[in-house]
Amino acid sequence: MKPQEQRIEEVCKDVESLLKKKNHDYGNSFSVQYEKYGVMSAMIRMDDKMRRLENLVKGTLAQVDESIEDTLLDLVGYGTLALVELRKQKEF
Repeated sequence: MKPQEQRIEEVCKDVESLLKKKNHDYGNSFSVQYEKYGVMSAMIRMDDKMRRLENLVKGTLAQVDESIEDTLLDLVGYGTLALVELRKQKEF
């Protein structure tokens, strides 16, 4: 059985990989939206994912192929992106 620290490291690497891939595909869309609307933009995206997670947990039949794990990765990703933007603002 893997130690907890290794599991945490693996999840962080998965999130990093996903964020880099999505940033490549979508460009800096999160940064642009955050610059325009602030932290509220992150809250809205995360709220959408929370609603998605709630439906998945309830077992609501999905029309889009997205698992609970996918949704949780997205939530962590949005939190990470929001933190990146928040720290960027502190640099100025």
